[in-house]
Amino acid sequence: MLIQTQLAAGSTDQAAATCQRAIEQNPHDVRPLLFLAQLQESQGDWKNAEQTYHKLLQLQPDNAMAANNLAYLMLEHGLNTDVALSLAQTGRRGMPDEPSAADTLGWAYYHKGTYQSAVDLLEEAAKEDAAKQSPKKNANIYYHLGLSYEKLGDKARAKAEFERALQITPNPHASEIKLLLAELARPPQP
Repeated sequence: MLIQTQLAAGSTDQAAATCQRAIEQNPHDVRPLLFLAQLQESQGDWKNAEQTYHKLLQLQPDNAMAANNLAYLMLEHGLNTDVALSLAQTGRRGMPDEPSAADTLGWAYYHKGTYQSAVDLLEEAAKEDAAKQSPKKNANIYYHLGLSYEKLGDKARAKAEFERALQITPNPHASEIKLLLAELARPPQP
């Protein structure tokens, strides 16, 4: 609870220090490891986040949140897609109703080049995300779905998903999506 309070107050350095102390005091408790990895990832320190997720998964190999987050991190940074796919499957098994888990697994299939499998999972993720009571939506889901439709040659659906993604803020891929939409709007070359 102290870590959450420190994070809510914007004291990320204090939260990280509290995580480290908690890990030292009880090295088999995965909760501070998960907080620390998520904190490292949110600060752009993905290499340390990767190491922390690996430590956590050594203690608890079936931790769905850690597996999902590590898989996504690996996919985003061009690391081993086979390992990322396996981790994403673990995450999805442990969080079957979580849109982000369906998104990560779909994104792993996209990176493996199995675009129809990606679309199936990403459509499910989009449906789950849209049904959430929270007004906070995940722009990445719709961006990934648009990319997958594009790979399958379905430009109309790709355009619709890219436009839906642009309506969500924050959107880390907004500039890329605008370029993709401009490309989709161009008439085909003879």
